Amino acid sequence: PKRRQGQRGFTLVELMITVGLIGVLAAIAIPNFVRYQARSRRSEAYANLASLARAYKAYGAETGVYPNMFTVAGVTSLPDPGPYGGLGTGKMSWDGATSGFFDTVGWKAEGQVYYSYDVAAGCNVGGSPCPLCFTATAHGDVDGDTGVSAVMYVHPKYDAVGNPLGECTSALFNYPPPLRDGSQVYDEVAVQGTTDDF
Repeated sequence: PKRRQGQRGFTLVELMITVGLIGVLAAIAIPNFVRYQARSRRSEAYANLASLARAYKAYGAETGVYPNMFTVAGVTSLPDPGPYGGLGTGKMSWDGATSGFFDTVGWKAEGQVYYSYDVAAGCNVGGSPCPLCFTATAHGDVDGDTGVSAVMYVHPKYDAVGNPLGECTSALFNYPPPLRDGSQVYDEVAVQGTTDDF
């Protein structure tokens, strides 16, 4: 029988080229999508730390001190990621200890969270206690690679003319303040660059 004119399928080479192109596109797109998701989750830490810092400063203005999370609540980080198998890409619920501590300073985060939060306050700076120093840190593994990243808000001790004299490190892991262009970042939310980044 005669073959009809114009009927022609794809050759094996054409199919292999198409599969290869799809593989290359996927290899580029998937990591970028994972990074985009992680950055989207990290926005939670920025919003919560900025809000928590405002509440802490208001509390300090009224009382003259900032509460240390470990001293007041007996824990280093809230919520406790242990029941969730550790930090990861799943959300955690605020627990009773969280509500009790943050109610002290008049702050409450909405909904479930990707990050666990700690606040170090009242540390020694230059050999003397600093009742109005605090460092709030969000710890998370929002890209799911088992490396913990940290986002921080550091409020240091200032001298009479507004120069920083020193600060608290994070309650967990003793992270120093984040750096930007070689200078320490104070009184704003910033990523601690020595931790896992994406």
